[in-house]
Amino acid sequence: MKRTWMGLLGAAALLMSACGPGGGSVTGCDPNGTGGLVVNVSGLPGGVNAKVSVTGPSGFNQNLTGSQTFTAIAAGTYTVTADKVANTDPLIRTAYSASVSSSPACVRNGQSTPVNVSYAQIPSSNKLWMVNGNPPSGSSPLLGFTASLLSSTATQSPSVSAGTVNLRDLTFDKDGNLWGIGGTTADPNLVRYPASSLGSSGSKTRDRSINIGGFSCSPGPTRLAFDASGNLWVSIPCANKVVRVAAGQLDASGMVTPGVEITGLNAPEGLAFDASSNLWIANAGAQRVVRFNASRLSASTSGPDLTIESKTPSPVINTLDANLLAFDASGNLWVMAFGANVLYRLTPTDQSGSGSKTLTPAIQVSVPVSAVLEGMAFDEGGGLWISYSAGTFARLSPAQLGTSSTSGSPTNPERIITSSSIGSAGGLALYPAPANLPLYHRLP
Repeated sequence: MKRTWMGLLGAAALLMSACGPGGGSVTGCDPNGTGGLVVNVSGLPGGVNAKVSVTGPSGFNQNLTGSQTFTAIAAGTYTVTADKVANTDPLIRTAYSASVSSSPACVRNGQSTPVNVSYAQIPSSNKLWMVNGNPPSGSSPLLGFTASLLSSTATQSPSVSAGTVNLRDLTFDKDGNLWGIGGTTADPNLVRYPASSLGSSGSKTRDRSINIGGFSCSPGPTRLAFDASGNLWVSIPCANKVVRVAAGQLDASGMVTPGVEITGLNAPEGLAFDASSNLWIANAGAQRVVRFNASRLSASTSGPDLTIESKTPSPVINTLDANLLAFDASGNLWVMAFGANVLYRLTPTDQSGSGSKTLTPAIQVSVPVSAVLEGMAFDEGGGLWISYSAGTFARLSPAQLGTSSTSGSPTNPERIITSSSIGSAGGLALYPAPANLPLYHRLP
């Protein structure tokens, strides 16, 4: 009897190895005969399609937008994966990620195997996020405003008031995790707050705390941007350089030594990658915008491939400063000039060539002198959100971005959001970024 019981245990263990809990593991899955596979998709609102892929024996490959049942398919192992998707929105979309149960799945002869794909909103999505400098009592260093609050000029309370470290700048990775630069010398140079924690207000716990080696000056890092491979580039104005923290170095907290440094700069600030993965730097101390070609970014280097000096139009011709950068959907590079309170556009033609050039941008948009230009981000509709006067942020419409203005007759943004929670708005970012922008955190 003992031997029989042990035999039964061995058979049960073999069956679990073959098909796993719920048909998950694939070891020993019998490929003979035909069976069924039921893919159940849940969690998405009406009008939003799933993005599910099913692969299996004999080249079986199906892309699904919703639930589907397959019958009389070859027995064997099938793998079900699901990508992030997003709805449509005139300003900021809602993104959804999926969890997949029981994949890989074992389809057995004469049986039907279920696989569940469950979508849920990524909590950091559908929001404009801002660095909140000098937050008023009861507010926090990081604020998030849902898109529904931003449709017109209004006074609003933030949807999320997040208790983080003080921040200098922020951006997102592909999964909606927020990355920021610590705002004081006591804070880590880089911090990450998981997307899962950004759906509600309150104190937040960072899951990455990273310090960058190779510099000793203060205040340290200022701006950051991901490249298309997930490496994080950081400007350090006090050290006159930009450094690359490799994607693998972002996997854990600790001290990192950048493998790539761009030196020979003059107080660099804003960073942006174009659609060809060239790196553009606001070389603020020299009042220039510079380009480093993608082919040079795998190793340390110095000396840009292109330098652009921009001038105001006559009769009073001055050099425009360059502090922050952002590309629009047409490939224009927008430059934020903090001192002049101007946003100016460098077209793809302006961006072409090599060496040094001086030009007068055809579009130069002046904003009122009360504005404090510390952040900008494009939305789904092509509008540009900017930090504005104390307690506010604002949106310049596409039409306003197509018309120059002067300091004597500045452009008043088409909508201004006021909040008693805002001290002074700083860096701005949306998640997800629009699909037509060359940003790492975009979604199609």
